Amino acid sequence: MLLTTTHGNGSRDCENTLKRTTLIALSLGLLAPLAAHAAQDLPTLYQAFEEAGNSSLGMDQLNQTVTFTAVALSVSSNLAGEPLIEAGDDQGNVLARLTSDDEQQAAKLGALEEGATFTASCTLQFSSGTDYLSFGDCTIK
Repeated sequence: MLLTTTHGNGSRDCENTLKRTTLIALSLGLLAPLAAHAAQDLPTLYQAFEEAGNSSLGMDQLNQTVTFTAVALSVSSNLAGEPLIEAGDDQGNVLARLTSDDEQQAAKLGALEEGATFTASCTLQFSSGTDYLSFGDCTIK
């Protein structure tokens, strides 16, 4: 039981207020991880990356899952032969590179056609000194 203080005519207003405050705080704490999954604007994320000196180290989203919509600008493979997508905006600016360790999701990445608009949920990975954000563990929606 939370702090119980009776006052006045024996009401427990203080107790009820504390319970409500605690409930609100707990609710916000539980909703915070969901906010990380909320759709992000890739150009806005990229702008934060640029403002941080082309480093994701200081970004709140680092190692968090973010969902965004982008255009597939280039579909190739990395040195391990896994699909690598250069994603960007509709003006053709490369803002991010995407990969996935999951076989099914990697197949979906590899099947994207250049110029296709897609939505993905990915983990923002560490990158510094590059001209693009690095995303891994991508899931195509």
